[in-house]
Amino acid sequence: GKPMRAILGVILLVLIVGVGLPAVWHGEVDPCRMLAKDMAHEAYGPLAELVGNDPDDVPASMESSMRLVTSQMSARECTEALWDRWTSSERN
Repeated sequence: GKPMRAILGVILLVLIVGVGLPAVWHGEVDPCRMLAKDMAHEAYGPLAELVGNDPDDVPASMESSMRLVTSQMSARECTEALWDRWTSSERN
């Protein structure tokens, strides 16, 4: 019936937003690439601030070296690691 279709619609919307937003945010859909980007950003940010560079301007070399790390992981491991990063209360 109708309520079932509405529930499915909401679930679909949540999935689209859940997958779409991080993909748009990172410009990536692959969770391991997103994780590499996140790690590169995290590693580069403090360094950039020390030398007065833009912490958001992560060099490609940094990202590709992080990709070597994440390439050893399965998509599921990357997804779980991303989820932990985004939901852990330690990051303000």
